Amino acid sequence: MTYQLLKMLHVAAVVAWLGGSLFVSLFLLSSQPQDSEEAPKERKMLGALRRWTLYVTTPAMVLTWLVGLHLAMAFGWFAMTWIWVKLVFALALSALLGIQSAALRRMADGSPKRPPLVDLYAPFTVIASAAIVTLVVVKPF
Repeated sequence: MTYQLLKMLHVAAVVAWLGGSLFVSLFLLSSQPQDSEEAPKERKMLGALRRWTLYVTTPAMVLTWLVGLHLAMAFGWFAMTWIWVKLVFALALSALLGIQSAALRRMADGSPKRPPLVDLYAPFTVIASAAIVTLVVVKPF
């Protein structure tokens, strides 16, 4: 029963983390320059998104890591190759959230520059997530 509860907590945290990360990706992709007529609405959305990232998405990422590492240690998954590949994808998604958070902070500070490679944030999140799910379900190696 404990395993099922931990797995449920891990999956729920992953959904919150990746949902928040995808939303940030789409916001960054669609954001307009500060001098546009949509600027006041966008600033309001930016503030709300920064708070959501700080209080929901980032803690969900941390919870995902804590519960996932606990499960991996408890069940001896570190002896298997699939978990290491999964960890590489999870690290990349964690780094992406850091990059996104920094981009939101720079936007809030008035930077007009578009974040580098912003067009790839959402597709990478989806592809990395699909790879992780495949690794967890199939455990190919």
